[in-house]
Amino acid sequence: MSRTSLRRAVAAGLAALGLLSAGAPCPAAAAPPAARPPRTTAAARGAAPVARAAAPPRRAAAPPRRAAAPAEAPIALALPIERTTLQNGLRVVMSPDRSSPTVAVAVTYDVGSRDEPNGRSGVARLVMGMMARGSRNVPAGEHQRLVAERGGELAVEAGIDRTAYTQVLPANELALALWLEADRMKALDLSEQAFEAQRREAQERRGALLGAAYGQGPIRLQALVFQGYWPHEHPALGDADDLAGAELSWARDFHAVHYGPNRAVLSIAGGFDPGEAMELVRRYFDGIPAVAAAPFKDVPFPEQTSQRTGVVRDSAARAPAILYGWAVPPRSHPDHDALAVVAALLGRGESSRLEALLVGDKAVARSVRVATGDHRGPDLFSIDVRLVEGARVGDVEKLIEGEIRSLATAGPAPAELARARRLLQSAFVAGLADPAARARALGERELLFGDAAHLNGELARYFAVTREDVQRVARDHLGPTRRTIVETYPPATPGTSPPPRAPRAPARAGAPAAPGKGAAKAAPGKGAEKARGAAARPASKKKPTKPAKPAKPRKK
Repeated sequence: MSRTSLRRAVAAGLAALGLLSAGAPCPAAAAPPAARPPRTTAAARGAAPVARAAAPPRRAAAPPRRAAAPAEAPIALALPIERTTLQNGLRVVMSPDRSSPTVAVAVTYDVGSRDEPNGRSGVARLVMGMMARGSRNVPAGEHQRLVAERGGELAVEAGIDRTAYTQVLPANELALALWLEADRMKALDLSEQAFEAQRREAQERRGALLGAAYGQGPIRLQALVFQGYWPHEHPALGDADDLAGAELSWARDFHAVHYGPNRAVLSIAGGFDPGEAMELVRRYFDGIPAVAAAPFKDVPFPEQTSQRTGVVRDSAARAPAILYGWAVPPRSHPDHDALAVVAALLGRGESSRLEALLVGDKAVARSVRVATGDHRGPDLFSIDVRLVEGARVGDVEKLIEGEIRSLATAGPAPAELARARRLLQSAFVAGLADPAARARALGERELLFGDAAHLNGELARYFAVTREDVQRVARDHLGPTRRTIVETYPPATPGTSPPPRAPRAPARAGAPAAPGKGAAKAAPGKGAEKARGAAARPASKKKPTKPAKPAKPRKK
């Protein structure tokens, strides 16, 4: 499908869904002919001029000027959004679309792994699984059966700072969806049997994730990027020892202070009547008492002053992989929109910088993924590159870092920046076309920004990002002394040399180089972790010149 056809289809779909505001600018290619900007002359386009009759003298005296290209405008969204708060603190967000045959209900709780006490990692996921499993009134598996036999779907999403439960059902089943969500909010099954079943499942899931190809790298990256900052440093799936020693009282204590109406946002999207929906919401949720909430207690985030590096030997991997990570400002920070544009410039689509260079031109990578985590606290900007067999890790890292430097110094070309904005817009709008994704997005914005209507202005903020903004955030937030690199290698074959890796130049920034050629400073309590990372790095081929003396530790 051509770009013109695609943009016309997107505009038509948005109009059908009622997502375009009255008088909102349509994509340029989808606008009616009369609304298109004036055409430039052939001479202005660089084409050969067409012969024509001589113009009057006064017209000939005026040199031809190229018409100024109008600034590209985003699609102006106008999601209908109604907000209210019940007496028990439950925030309700509604976005009706009566043309939709389905309705989505999402309950987003203000809780995640960042709320776990040190020594009890994994408890947030344990409670999440118990919430999804059933309640005292709905036995295990019955919730799923009730939804599935009506043609609906269920989903649970857990993050560092939020947990969302979503149901999609035919529009005439809204009452069932709301009753099920209210029931598990007030009547969770916190029995020993339910807890033990969920703990076994969590341990199996942890083993499967760590045993899968490239499953260890992201966990190692997170631990290094957020080193010394417990809320984000520890893995959400839990430490093996913590899960093994977990007690039912942990789950009960965690649930008691984090799962209540005053810690949640209920969002409804799709085919429903707002008045009828509010009657049902009050019927099922009004009687649930608020909990004695335990708000998140933040701790200082330690500044990173030199590069951190980790190495993982992955028995399931068949080729190396490279992960880059930077701690960047939270989702609510003004620079975050520009960082999202940088992520699109680097890794969204076949024509993005890293995709075109590493997968297309150099053919050294199988895939590239660049993303932000969208956290409320310190966020993560990450680059995930899966290499082809035989690719040199050091050479690929030089290419990646070169593109980041280019964005920080020269910035993107106008056409490149426009393309990144359009890709962000397409993904954003496509996501909102699904009622379940729309309900989750409304709940997240209400939780993160205090107003779900923040969603309607999101595209405008992306389109306001300039070339200078891209240069600034790449320079300020993605510098070499702030980065973390985790390299994943396949298992070593006996009798073979370490993976090929070109020598790296020392990281440079405005500040003097830190001792150890960019090695990370060990945070309190992290000495053992640092030692494990050092031990995992492939051994150097270089032999010590004086065997009688101990070899000096290799610098990273």
